[in-house]
Amino acid sequence: MRRLFALLLAAWMCLALAGCGGGEAITDYDPTAVTPDPALRYTDFTGELLAGGELTLSDYEGKVILLNFWATWCGPCVGEMPAFPQLLEKYGDDLAIIAVDLQEDSRTVADFIADKGYDFPVVLDTDGTIGALYPTDAIPYTVIIAPDGTISDTSLGAGPAEEMVEEYSAMIDAALG
Repeated sequence: MRRLFALLLAAWMCLALAGCGGGEAITDYDPTAVTPDPALRYTDFTGELLAGGELTLSDYEGKVILLNFWATWCGPCVGEMPAFPQLLEKYGDDLAIIAVDLQEDSRTVADFIADKGYDFPVVLDTDGTIGALYPTDAIPYTVIIAPDGTISDTSLGAGPAEEMVEEYSAMIDAALG
């Protein structure tokens, strides 16, 4: 029984690390790998904010929402995050960035965010219920939601932050119409 559990745990860890790129930037990043249904609306949720209080996704409707699923142990996730403050500066009030940390404890996430100095909203999804609303095989996974609430684009994986500013800018511009 122990051997089976160890084998299953090892297999799960390999899949998790492979999906994230094993802590390295994904060199074969393809932003068109996941194509959304243009009629699909986002799924609303309310989650606990790292900074305290709660965030409800529908409160941001009317803006472009960049909804990013990530974890501190995921190299590509961490690598693309410097793009987010640049995008916020570029688009101002037309853009909301919401980062959903998947299944990590609040201390780990708080230390990471404080160390990097990020100030966009971070939602803690400690039990995976929010991530289950937007299923994917890997992270980082980003959903671009247009001001009318439709999912206009998705992105699986990430390249360097400079590349992601360009990729996300094109997606945001398309969502803005």
